[in-house]
Amino acid sequence: MSGQGLHPRLRALVARNLRVDWLTVEISGAFAEEGIESMVLKGPALAAWLYPDELRAYGDSDLVVRPEDWQPAIDILEGLGFENYLEPMGHPRMESFASTGFVRGTDNVDLHCTLHGLDESPDVVVATLMATAVRQSIGNAELLVPGRVALLLHVGLHAAHHAEGKAIEDLRRAIADADDRLWGEAAALARALDGLPAFASGLQLLPEGVALARALGIEGVRSPRHELRRRRIPMAEGIDALLTPGLGARQRAATLAQEFFPPPEFMRWWTPLASRGRAALAIAYAWRAFWLLANAPRGLCARWLVRRSTRTPRSGS
Repeated sequence: MSGQGLHPRLRALVARNLRVDWLTVEISGAFAEEGIESMVLKGPALAAWLYPDELRAYGDSDLVVRPEDWQPAIDILEGLGFENYLEPMGHPRMESFASTGFVRGTDNVDLHCTLHGLDESPDVVVATLMATAVRQSIGNAELLVPGRVALLLHVGLHAAHHAEGKAIEDLRRAIADADDRLWGEAAALARALDGLPAFASGLQLLPEGVALARALGIEGVRSPRHELRRRRIPMAEGIDALLTPGLGARQRAATLAQEFFPPPEFMRWWTPLASRGRAALAIAYAWRAFWLLANAPRGLCARWLVRRSTRTPRSGS
C-alpha cells in the first residue's frame, strides 16, 4: 500500500509497518549470520493474505526460532541493543517460550519457540511449522512465513489468546476466505500439536466460527485456560495454574510466593502507588495481599464452573 495521498494517521501506520518490516529483516539477517533459522509470524504474513488492498497495522516483529536456538537468539538480540522488558518483573505467565518481548527504544520484538495454546513440546511444534513454511518478500528480503494451514492454526490460537481486536478481525476474514478443507487440515494440525481445545475456543468466538466448528466436528470443544482468560475474572487464571495436575508442592509454594511477593518492578507496573517511595511500595504489597485474598473466592468459583462446563476431546477422537 502506497503512502501517497493517505490521511496523516494512515501514513504514520504505513510508515510504522515499513519500520517493523525492516526491523524483521535486520534481526532475521543477524540470526542467519549465526546459523539460526527463523520464521516470521502474523504481521506481514496476515496482511498480505487477508488485507491485500487494505492496511493491517502491526507494531512489533514476531519471530519464531527452534528451542535449541533460544538462548543464542537472545544473546544476538542483546548484542543488537534489545532488552527483555518482562524478565525484571519475575512473575508467572508474563514470559515464556511462547512469547517473550524485547525492546530497543521504540523497536519491539516478540521471540517465540512455540505458540500459545499448543501443549506439544516446542521442538515438535517448531519443526512442524517450519516443515511447511513458505517464502514471502518482506522489506528487501525473502523470509520464511507459515504455510496457509499453519497460518490458519495460528489465527485460531491467536483469537483464543486475545479474544478481541485485530485477532478477531483476522479470524473473521480467515473464515470468509479459507474453505472447510483447509480449516479441517488446521484442526488436524491443532490436534497433532495438542492444541485443539485452544484452537476450537478461538474459532467459537464468532457465530460463523461456531458454524465452522460444527462442520469440523469440534463444536463445544473448549480450552478451560482460554475461557478463563476471555472472562477476565481476577485470580481465575492464577488459581487454575496453581491447581494444574502434576504440579509439586514446592512449585505451588514458589508460585504463591511470586504472586504475593513479586519484584518491585512488577509492583510498579501493577499499581502506580508502588512508584511513590519505599513506604508506598510496602503499602502496595499489603494491598496486593488483600486484593489476592479478596478475589480468590470468585476466581476459584469461576475456575470450577469453567472446568465443569468445558469439553476437551478424548485422545485419538
